[in-house]
Amino acid sequence: MDIQTSEQIKNKPFFYKPFFIPPKNNIFADRAIRFDELAAEEKNSWREYLALLAELSRAQNTALNAVLPETTQPENAGATKLPESNGDTIPPLFFKCLQIITRKLQGKVNDTVQAALNTLVEQKQADVEGIAKRVLREEVPDSEQVYRIWVHAALQCAWTAWAGQLTDDDVPSVEERSVCPCCGGEAVASVVLSGGDWHGLRYLHCAVCNSRWNALRAKCTFCGDQSAIEFHQIEGADSGVLHGARGESCGKCGHYRKLLLLENQQYADPIADDLASLAVDILLGSENIQRGGHNPFLLAE
Repeated sequence: MDIQTSEQIKNKPFFYKPFFIPPKNNIFADRAIRFDELAAEEKNSWREYLALLAELSRAQNTALNAVLPETTQPENAGATKLPESNGDTIPPLFFKCLQIITRKLQGKVNDTVQAALNTLVEQKQADVEGIAKRVLREEVPDSEQVYRIWVHAALQCAWTAWAGQLTDDDVPSVEERSVCPCCGGEAVASVVLSGGDWHGLRYLHCAVCNSRWNALRAKCTFCGDQSAIEFHQIEGADSGVLHGARGESCGKCGHYRKLLLLENQQYADPIADDLASLAVDILLGSENIQRGGHNPFLLAE
């Protein structure tokens, strides 16, 4: 991530609140710790998957730090700061990220997963990039579903390496805030910050490049309507992941997205906490409200 000069900092308005927050270089390391915590709290077999994603996050951390010295900012021709993550562009360092992730997971996954990983990286780079394009377009055939989360993990690393070099000056505020202004990706969830001057600010979190961007509270992050927002939570959840997780629904468009309160869960991570709070999804699903906020590691939506 770029470090701002003292001159840049001085030129910021007093009590300045950035529109755009780039990902930190340790985001995957922190996510791994959070997955470990959530797996330890989980009472059923879902904890095994959360533990696997902790290992995957550690592998992503290794890959990110390996490619950062080689990462250069691309020339962008799209509507966002970076090339849009719509399947038209695959970052040059994607395949290297995938190879590193695969090596780091060696011996830490079961035989079935290992066989799939081996088959994936043994393919020609161009063929794997074709799979990556289909993953981004959400057009993955049944025969390639086994590769989906590993490919997306590598795509996350590559786009996060790009986004981490930016500052809030590089990504200006935009009116349309339903998608990431940095790469055009969909937000997995939003977080409400806690403490200091930023207390209560809401930021959406991109599932592809891990950037965050500001969005007004009490406003639908899908259709922008402010007239029919409701918040849903699990009754009696006064501790653990469900204490901080809410479902924010819109009666106008019929969608919901997770809202994570850092005041209640200081170390909540949008990717990890979303997967550990599926009780909220069950609650909203029972009310026929449609889930939004694509999580690339949610096996079935």
